[in-house]
Amino acid sequence: MIYLAACSSSLLVFALVMLVGQAAFKDRGNIRGRLNSIKEMRLEEEDEPLSLPFRIRVLKPLEIKMVYFFVNLLPVNQKAWVEKKLVQAGNPKGMRAGVFMSGVMITLLIVTPTVFFIALILTLQLSKALVAALAGALLSILLPAAWLQIAAGSRIKEIDRSLPDAIDLLVVSVEAGLGFDLALAKISERMTGPLPEEFARVLQEMKLGKPREAALRDMSERVGSHNLSSFLAMVIQGTQMGISMAQILRVQSDTMRLVRRQKAEEMAMKAPIKMVFPLVFCVFPALLIILLGPAFLSIMESLNF
Repeated sequence: MIYLAACSSSLLVFALVMLVGQAAFKDRGNIRGRLNSIKEMRLEEEDEPLSLPFRIRVLKPLEIKMVYFFVNLLPVNQKAWVEKKLVQAGNPKGMRAGVFMSGVMITLLIVTPTVFFIALILTLQLSKALVAALAGALLSILLPAAWLQIAAGSRIKEIDRSLPDAIDLLVVSVEAGLGFDLALAKISERMTGPLPEEFARVLQEMKLGKPREAALRDMSERVGSHNLSSFLAMVIQGTQMGISMAQILRVQSDTMRLVRRQKAEEMAMKAPIKMVFPLVFCVFPALLIILLGPAFLSIMESLNF
């Protein structure tokens, strides 16, 4: 019995030692495996930049540094104006304010000396070359700003033009029993253009947790359209006061139709004034030449000139 007890105790101790050793070696193997995997990941990360394209490895960091450098040189209010106009223009081609301003500054630095040296070679006069360089610098700044202003204005006009139709669709949808949010979704589905895109952005912000009133106010500030701002202000005020949404939309629809009709009448009244310049300087001289040309030639022949 003593012999059996000693053998069993020895076997038990041996089993415990083996289990503890296996657990220790297992943990060490896991740690070694993790260290090897981390080492492999670091090697892959070190080799990865070399496998990336030249544009991402070199040109993209250089672009970021240039944008940061030029943006820090310009005033803060100028950057705010560019950001506002880019948002109103719908961020064409995903352009950011820093990229736009950096492009303007780089164009200025390239165009100004180029125009100066070309004018100096052609005219051989320093004063004229300086004037030409100054004109090139002004054009390098003013032309992009004018393009941005025109793009923002054309987008606002397009939104104003499609706003009455969108309000009519909202009226029909709300009177059919849909909620205001679902009516906005219908506009995003049925219509195309910048206004449905803005309504889709409002719905996306509401899905992310922003209140409807805050999303609509942000849309009003973002777009910059007076007609849209007045419409959204009435919707927010009516929602806060508990007025029927269908009634608000019906009144706004009639108001927008009246505003668009008045705008069309105003443009029609301005048409005769705008036609004066082409009539006086383009049409009338050609008409006088056609009518009085033969008579003038006859007079010249009769006087033997």
